Amino acid sequence: MSTAATTLESIVEALSGVVGNENVISDIDILKKYSSDSSLMPSRMPDFVVRVLTREEVMGVIKIANENSIPVVPRSSGTGTYGTGIPLEGGIILDLSGMKRIPRVDTRNRWALFEAGVTFGELQEELDKLGMQTLNPLLPRKDKSIMSSVLEREPVLSTKTECDEPFRTMELIWGTGEMLRTGAMSVDSIPAEEIPDKTKSDLCSIGGPGIDWWRLLTGCQGTFCVGTIMNVKIFHKPLLQKLVFLPFENLKDAVKPFYAIQHREIGHEAFLLNGYDIAAILAENDEEISELTIKLPKYVIMVNLWGGQFFPEERLAYEEKAINEIADQFHCEVTAGFSAIQDANVRLQEMLNGPWDGDVYWKDRNKGACLEIVFHSGLDKIPAHWELFKKVAGDYGIDTRDLGIYIQPRQRARVCHVEFHIPCSSESGTELENVKAFHRAAFEVLLNAGAFMYRPYYDWADAIYARSGYTFETIKKLKNIVDPGRTLNPGKMGL
Repeated sequence: MSTAATTLESIVEALSGVVGNENVISDIDILKKYSSDSSLMPSRMPDFVVRVLTREEVMGVIKIANENSIPVVPRSSGTGTYGTGIPLEGGIILDLSGMKRIPRVDTRNRWALFEAGVTFGELQEELDKLGMQTLNPLLPRKDKSIMSSVLEREPVLSTKTECDEPFRTMELIWGTGEMLRTGAMSVDSIPAEEIPDKTKSDLCSIGGPGIDWWRLLTGCQGTFCVGTIMNVKIFHKPLLQKLVFLPFENLKDAVKPFYAIQHREIGHEAFLLNGYDIAAILAENDEEISELTIKLPKYVIMVNLWGGQFFPEERLAYEEKAINEIADQFHCEVTAGFSAIQDANVRLQEMLNGPWDGDVYWKDRNKGACLEIVFHSGLDKIPAHWELFKKVAGDYGIDTRDLGIYIQPRQRARVCHVEFHIPCSSESGTELENVKAFHRAAFEVLLNAGAFMYRPYYDWADAIYARSGYTFETIKKLKNIVDPGRTLNPGKMGL
């Protein structure tokens, strides 16, 4: 049955028939809140905000939008950092944040099933009851949707290969309003939480039907589908763990020890931060960040030695011995704290497996906002990228002491996720425009230097896809198949 409408009033009436009058919102003050995010990209007002609570409501709204050529931009997090949720062509903001069910946790197969609006804090509260923990990125925002994080390919702190891709299966809605389930969830259309009991599927297999849909869907910024429910890997809480630090004054000096730690599979979580980022996380107050940065080591490898569930004392003793051997080999030291923060390991240990708890996000604490450059690179190439980044910063008069770097090895350093952080004021003016110009220039310099920009965020899609051969043409063909009406998040990723 056609849901095409002829007037604005009839469109509102059709949407209200799906979600209820109170959930179709056109109040200007509310629309303004959805018109921007913390990315500092230009704002754009939606025409409506539609709040949904069920899969059927998501399907109904998208069908109406598709038949009436109305853009739909899904948002499930309370915040956005890369401009992906700004409606470039107006239309409907599809607010999924009310979809809060966590219908099933499987401790045997180590996965949790949850809806699009569930945040890291909400899932961890549920997992705490079962002695389990989320596989989370570095201190995610407390109102961050886990589904958004997974689909944005935010890397988890664990460097274990089996933890690298937390995505298992999901239920999604195409731009036509039709449903697809991926992998082992595709065996039936009954509620996903009932599948393990009523079929022979345990929801573990990501493969099928057909192509690897999950690889197509991750990183698509809501341009291909809207996710409604997903299950991801979780892990047992360790019986023993101990966070240690390897400080360095030169980033190059950290490369070989970091490789050695990864090759010997030491630690469950491992990553590198510079002094500025550590200060932004651990400073007692925002004013202390700059002063603390000077006192801290310039670069620190952080390794969480992990006893696990079986023979934890023996495992932890082995890992401690191994990391001390690596430190001796490369003439560096292993510490539990810093002269400026004696209990740094205890404080960070408590933070690792949960979201950031402060009112102001740690990346924004110094100046109120933060722009990022995110890419993949080999661990040995990152020091050269960092020097290029700092050189461009100098050209724009940016104080390099106020720049952050975060390196997250993936699959035991087969490749590394890299973030360069640029703290800045969110207030418009000459200073902000200069920071934005630096942000763009640094991106282009790093792209030309071989940094693999695997997320076409901000307005960078054209520059990235210009170097990708036939990839973009293939993406456009797939978009035309799954969203022929160009309904979902038009304009993002150059689509």
